[in-house]
Amino acid sequence: MKNLSTSLLLSLLIAQQASAIPSAARAQEAAKIIQPSQETAARPLGNADVLALVKAALAPDVIIAKIKSSACNFETTPAALEQLKAGGVPDAVIVAMLAATAATAAPQTTSTPVVAQPPEARRVKLPQGTPLDVEMAYTISSQEVRAGELISFRVVNPVLVDGVVVVEVGATASARVVKASRGGHWGRAGRIAWAMQDVTAVDGTRVPLASGGRLVGDSKGAKVATQMILTGALMPLIAPIALLHGFKRGENAIIPAGKRFEVSVSRDATVAVKLSR
Repeated sequence: MKNLSTSLLLSLLIAQQASAIPSAARAQEAAKIIQPSQETAARPLGNADVLALVKAALAPDVIIAKIKSSACNFETTPAALEQLKAGGVPDAVIVAMLAATAATAAPQTTSTPVVAQPPEARRVKLPQGTPLDVEMAYTISSQEVRAGELISFRVVNPVLVDGVVVVEVGATASARVVKASRGGHWGRAGRIAWAMQDVTAVDGTRVPLASGGRLVGDSKGAKVATQMILTGALMPLIAPIALLHGFKRGENAIIPAGKRFEVSVSRDATVAVKLSR
């Protein structure tokens, strides 16, 4: 009877040790996957590895973290997914496996920055004598301007050469005042005279211009004064009245804003015109 009891006890101990071997083996396998050795570090994570981690009773969050931090080579066919589900793999872990597979399959593209190419430019000849219509940019008076000052005009119509705009609408044209006198006594009218200088082309080139203009104020007062002087010479009694008329000033010359003039290019010029792509 004593021998029988001893044999039964030994059998139970052997059974317990035998049942503990698979559990210990699974734990060791899981440890190798979580912290791989240098020999296995380069091997990508596969379906068998995930199943081993699940059987080792690791938390789903731990398994998902391992998937995200590892190179992966999962099989995600319907049959493989069914096998994972049958092996007790949680849905969250399967989703992480699918995401890792999609990221691995995505093409690795290197974005190349797009460098904007400057538009090509063609040099166009603007010949001498090309006409331009300009208008006064602001109102000026012979009483306010002085000889030597610059005044500005605006281009009214675009200047084209071979269908290409060389001078745009609104481009600034400049002129220099060569004479400016205000209206004087005895009805003398004011005067403004100017000489065109240049206009700005589309590339910033200053294209020289020819021609100019002159404007004279109303001088009818001079005729009245002259008539009164003659009358005063014939009739001495009204001479003082004639003298007062002699002090009457003539009107100043005024160029209103928007007044148009025609000018022209004084010599050949070359302009760089940008061509649209």
